[in-house]
Amino acid sequence: MALENWKTPLSYLGLATLAYTSLQLNRQASIFLLPSTLQRYNLTSKNWALVTGATDGIGFGFCQELCSRGFNVILHGRNATKLERRARELEAEFPRGKTGIVVLDSVGVDSSIDEIATQVHEILKQHGGYLSVLVNNVGGDAKPYTLLDGNTFAEAQETMDKNAVFMLHITRVLIPLLEEGERGLVLNISSVSAYGMPYISVYSASKGFVETFTRALEAECVAARRKVDIMGLRVGTVKTAGFDIAENLFVPTGRVLASAGLNRVGCGQVIPYAYFWHWLQGLSFYIFPRRLLMNVTVKKMMSLKAEQESKEKQG
Repeated sequence: MALENWKTPLSYLGLATLAYTSLQLNRQASIFLLPSTLQRYNLTSKNWALVTGATDGIGFGFCQELCSRGFNVILHGRNATKLERRARELEAEFPRGKTGIVVLDSVGVDSSIDEIATQVHEILKQHGGYLSVLVNNVGGDAKPYTLLDGNTFAEAQETMDKNAVFMLHITRVLIPLLEEGERGLVLNISSVSAYGMPYISVYSASKGFVETFTRALEAECVAARRKVDIMGLRVGTVKTAGFDIAENLFVPTGRVLASAGLNRVGCGQVIPYAYFWHWLQGLSFYIFPRRLLMNVTVKKMMSLKAEQESKEKQG
C-alpha cells in the first residue's frame, strides 16, 4: 500500500527529470544553428586579429578563416622564418588582407611579454585599423601519456607556460588595445581534457585553468562594463602536424575546427564546444559514470602511447 502511494509522485519526478534533461540538451544543441556575430568586431573590414601559436594546426586554421572573413591577421610564434612564410601564404590566398608577425616563445614567460603591446601598436599604426580579436590558441603537452612524476621540472613548467601562463599574460597585456575600437573579443581555446584525464594530468590542469580564467574574466568584463567579450571554445581531437591521426567526422582538420569555432561567436554560452561532433562525443561526460569513462580513457591513452613509441622507434 505504501508503494502505491509513491507511484504517482515518482512518475512526476521522472517526467520532470526527463523534461529538464531534454531542455538542456536542446539548448546546447541549438547553438550550432545560431548565426555567428563575429563581424561585429570588424565593421570597417580594417580590423585585426592576433592568433597565438599561429604557424600550424588549429592556429593557422584560425588565421585562414579570419582572413577569409575579412580580418587582417597578426601571427604569433617563436620561429620568425616560419611565421614569415605562413604570412606570405596568407597574403597569396587572401590578397586583400594584411598580415603582421610577433615573435616570442610561449615557454619561459617573463616581463618582456609586456613589449608585445608596443609591437602590435606599431603594426596597427603602419597599416591602420584596430586590434579587435585575440585567439589564445598556443598550447601542447611537453610529455603526454605519462604519470605526473614522469615529468621533469622543465617539462611540467613548459606545459603550464604554453597552456596557461602565456595566455594569462598576453591577455593582460592586450586587453587595453582590444578596447580601443568599437568592441573586442578574446577566444581562449580549451579542451575536453579539462574534465580531468589520467596520464596527462599537467595538461588537464592547465586546461582547467583556461576554463576557470575564461569564466572569471568574462564576469569581470561584464561587471566593469569593459568593451571586450570573453569566450572559451572546448575542443576534442583534431588532426594536426603534431598529432598524426586519420581525419574523420569526429577528427576534423585545424581549419574545419577553426571555422566551427568562429561560428560559435555570439551563441550565448561562455565556453561552448567549438565543433558539433565533439559536443556529441562530450555528452558521455554527463551520461556515464566517471569511473567507467576513466577506464576507457586509460585504455585509449595506453594505445596512443604505444603508437607514439612505435613511431619513435621507426623514425
